[in-house]
Amino acid sequence: MQNNYITNLLDLKGVKVTKFRNRKNRIRIHIELPIKEHTCPCCHSKTSKVHDYRFQLIKDIPIYYKDTFLYYRKRRYVCCNCNKRFYEKNNFLPKRARKTNRLTAFIINQLKQKQSMRDIARISNVSTTTVSKILPYLSVSATYMPEVLCIDEFRGNVGNYKYQVSLIDGKTYKPIDIIECKHKVHLFNYFNKFSLEERKKVKYIVMDLWQPYKDLAKTYFPKAKIVADRFHYSRYIVQAVDTVRKQVQSKLTPEGRKYFKHSRKLLLSRYINLSKEQREELEYILINYSEELRRVYNEKEELLNILHSGEKYLAIDKLNKWIKNNLEANYGVLTDVQRHTATGLMKLEILS
Repeated sequence: MQNNYITNLLDLKGVKVTKFRNRKNRIRIHIELPIKEHTCPCCHSKTSKVHDYRFQLIKDIPIYYKDTFLYYRKRRYVCCNCNKRFYEKNNFLPKRARKTNRLTAFIINQLKQKQSMRDIARISNVSTTTVSKILPYLSVSATYMPEVLCIDEFRGNVGNYKYQVSLIDGKTYKPIDIIECKHKVHLFNYFNKFSLEERKKVKYIVMDLWQPYKDLAKTYFPKAKIVADRFHYSRYIVQAVDTVRKQVQSKLTPEGRKYFKHSRKLLLSRYINLSKEQREELEYILINYSEELRRVYNEKEELLNILHSGEKYLAIDKLNKWIKNNLEANYGVLTDVQRHTATGLMKLEILS
């Protein structure tokens, strides 16, 4: 009678529990199926003759936060007609599997939560590779294209590729799909599955200044305007400021470098976000250390002020002037800004 309670508790219908061992870090449940008549897979004759027994260790869902195993004593039947040997059928274990169906269901449920595959693997007593193999079966490919399509890569380090590409609906800010690789051939193969009518629905494509993205937009979205994401092009001017800072610092004495290395935070922060004392220190650095550093810092501040302006059309006019001035200027290190920012922005729409 006790075995029936355990069987019902474990939800192992039709399975006989012969032993239950509760150890410190794991639980082992010994199970077997009752003898019953089976059909021979070869000649389709009926037989209930047992040939031998084999033991198999199966991973199951955790109990009491402990790793749980089913120690399955499975039978091999033999056909009296053709002498074929075969294993008995069960409904809790897929063919050639080492984990139960409900453990797979448990992993799928955990994948819906906000946790890493490593944590899911630890809880489920499986490897991270096992969890990652289940994940592709849950993927759902996008069937539509939004009016505003945002595209950007991120470092996912999944599978054989270092970077993946995320597709976001620019209006709802909801993810549409993730492409496994940012290589041009993968991007083109992905968008090939959408019809021309569906791709014509896209009116704007928001991206960084990477050339393959622009080639993709021009090839597959003939009616879409290409929009530069301001995060990416504003980053170039900030990097240019840091480049000049490093060059100035390398020419100082050891004592001067020790003081000047703390200027990075001041130079890369927006002026309006600094305190009175920080502004005084910043002004001292810009006046006394390098004219070139002062120029590139002022260019950085001007661009960021334009981008955060609330007046759209006035900001566009100022931005066009800023681009023109940087293209015509000859600031030495500002060639990075000219090449990456100004030239790129002249070819793209600007995201206000």
